[in-house]
Amino acid sequence: MNKKNQSLKEIFETAVKYYKKKDFKTAEIYCYKIYSINPNHLDTLLMLATVEALKANFEKAKEFLIKAIEIKPNNVTALHNLATAYKELGKFDEAIDNYNKVLKLSPKHTNAHYNLGMTFYKSNQLKKAKSFFKKTVDIQNNFAVAFFWLANCHAELKEYNDAISCYQKSLEINPNLVIAYNNLGLVFNSINDFDNAISSFKSAVKIKPNHAGAYHNLALTFKNLGKFDDAIRSHEMAIKHEPESLTNYYYLSELKEEILDSKLKSKIIKIVERDKANTNNIFGNYLLAKYERKLKNYEQELKYLIIGHQNYFNLMRKKFELGVKYCFDDVLKISEGAKVKKNNSIKYNKIKPIFIVGVPRCGSTLIEKIIGSGKKLISLGEETAVFENYVNKKILEKQSLDIGNVDEVRDELHDIYLQKGLLSKKNDYIFTDKSLNNFFYLELIKDIYPDSKIIHCKRDVLSSIVSIFQNNLTELAWTHNLDNVFKYFDNYFEIIENFKTAYPNTMYELEFEKLTTNPLEESKKLMKFCDLPWDKKCLEFYKRKDLSSKTASNIQIREAIYKHSLSKYLPYKKLLDKYGKSYSWFNRK
Repeated sequence: MNKKNQSLKEIFETAVKYYKKKDFKTAEIYCYKIYSINPNHLDTLLMLATVEALKANFEKAKEFLIKAIEIKPNNVTALHNLATAYKELGKFDEAIDNYNKVLKLSPKHTNAHYNLGMTFYKSNQLKKAKSFFKKTVDIQNNFAVAFFWLANCHAELKEYNDAISCYQKSLEINPNLVIAYNNLGLVFNSINDFDNAISSFKSAVKIKPNHAGAYHNLALTFKNLGKFDDAIRSHEMAIKHEPESLTNYYYLSELKEEILDSKLKSKIIKIVERDKANTNNIFGNYLLAKYERKLKNYEQELKYLIIGHQNYFNLMRKKFELGVKYCFDDVLKISEGAKVKKNNSIKYNKIKPIFIVGVPRCGSTLIEKIIGSGKKLISLGEETAVFENYVNKKILEKQSLDIGNVDEVRDELHDIYLQKGLLSKKNDYIFTDKSLNNFFYLELIKDIYPDSKIIHCKRDVLSSIVSIFQNNLTELAWTHNLDNVFKYFDNYFEIIENFKTAYPNTMYELEFEKLTTNPLEESKKLMKFCDLPWDKKCLEFYKRKDLSSKTASNIQIREAIYKHSLSKYLPYKKLLDKYGKSYSWFNRK
């Protein structure tokens, strides 16, 4: 070995010594010393790339790694780290290409499988991500974080049982993985297993007492159950640990309006001015809108709401643009063209679904609780999204709007409703499905379940629109823009009218204002339509200890029905007047 190489070896050993001590700056100095002597020293290039990655300078890391691969094209470490640099730079195609090169050289490279999973997850290709996370845990079955991300994929694909299993496996391996407890709680919430949700969130804050997110989720779960005092305490704990988070104040204000004082308003204004493009700005504008509503400054309230919703849409843009396309393009094609092959079978005629359709904030939650609170016990489905998810899945599978034989479709839907706990012999197989956007699938519903009951909830249009815009309906992309709200309502009216023409006297229409004005008479007519016995308990739903709801009406259903004043929303009519030029239905009284 010549003197020069011996000197480089000694310098590199010194660099490694400092690197192991996590003194990366000194390690970098020694590496650059080698680099100045020999710019093709492979180990130095790899260490310089790693140091740059630790500084989150992935562009510079990429340059060193490309140079290393030019020297040794099949170096697995260099290829893997280059792929990771591309992933962090958001260049997913290049990342995938280099991870695949790693797997050709080393088919059981655990981190390559894992990072391919992360790359596909970040690019929202969930099924591919799931496949690579599955391969990761097959190779290394004690990889807690891989099980966690596999669970996240299952959760987002609504494969809730698999998600629960994988979160639990990750916690079995690493009992202190706080985020797994939190996400497990969210899945339990999704399937209405509120007790296990609460237990999971409590486990998270036991391990990490300052976990504001887990306190926030715990509060929302208590709210779903009507345990408002517990919800308030949990929101206050979230605020204690994240005092600058306006999200926490927003949700607390829904239960404790008195927090909206002048001191908090000053704080909100300062945070909104400081944080121009994050959740604080969004929820800050929502909160400021509440102050203006209280002062009856409706025009200013609307301005704050528009800003808040616009910023929220921008935050969720990738997801919401797909959601808007679905609402105003895809689902209309499905509504018009989706069909089943019919026959004369009476299979599963014992199943008696009650479908409740309409738009958000139309009184549907109230109607469902009335139906489910009489002498006859029935299963309440609230917003199941069964039809939407099922129809979309079948269309993708078949690449056709013909989703199959009606008996097979009914069999598959039967299994889904059964898994959701909605089919019960004790309840004579009567259940509600309150997925409001089922109005898109009314003709399919009648073909699949000819004897089903369909209830159309109607409310004063202005009241519905303003109420939708005043509430942050987080998952509904179209609700965050007034133009989209009016467009959605226009499609809704057209579809309902077309269905009424094609299937006259099939659907029961219940007006929210009539129900709140004359609940006794209207609830009796409703129950008669449903072939269910009426009794006074129908109107005493708010006394039920098992009453739960995840909708924006959760607070209102905790008290007896009261008359709603239409005049409350009249000041907004003039502010929205321009929409009357495009939509004649908005001008009707």
